[in-house]
Amino acid sequence: MLRWIGIGLGVLLLLLIAAVVGLYLAPVGVREATRDIFIIILGFFTLASTILTIAILFGLLYVLNRLDRLARLSLMPKLDELSVKLNDVLDSTRTLAANAKDTAGTVVGTTGFVSERVVSPIIRVSSLVTGVAAAATTFARRDAPERFSSES
Repeated sequence: MLRWIGIGLGVLLLLLIAAVVGLYLAPVGVREATRDIFIIILGFFTLASTILTIAILFGLLYVLNRLDRLARLSLMPKLDELSVKLNDVLDSTRTLAANAKDTAGTVVGTTGFVSERVVSPIIRVSSLVTGVAAAATTFARRDAPERFSSES
């Protein structure tokens, strides 16, 4: 396939070179007529490209107008609705954060109260009982006969 494309391009190049050489060797009248024909063809292509450019411009303007209308009629109301919902969620989050802060403060106060009023007296009583038990054990061993230590 590529070989045939290469052959076709080579033939077109040879024809173009032959036409340029032929026009160079042709009389002045033929060259002027050929020049006039090419000027007319270039004018036609310029006119056609201008018309196509204007058509593309009108097409772009139509598409932009449709996009603008679509954005205004369907997208903007949805964005407004989403904004309202997001504001509601943010308000709820702020309320929850304030409640969590209040709860944390209450927990800190309760922990301090329980620590001072409940746990501290229990620790004091427990240490007193442990001290008394240790003292009783020590006093009880003091008068024990020595025979227990010598038998071992």
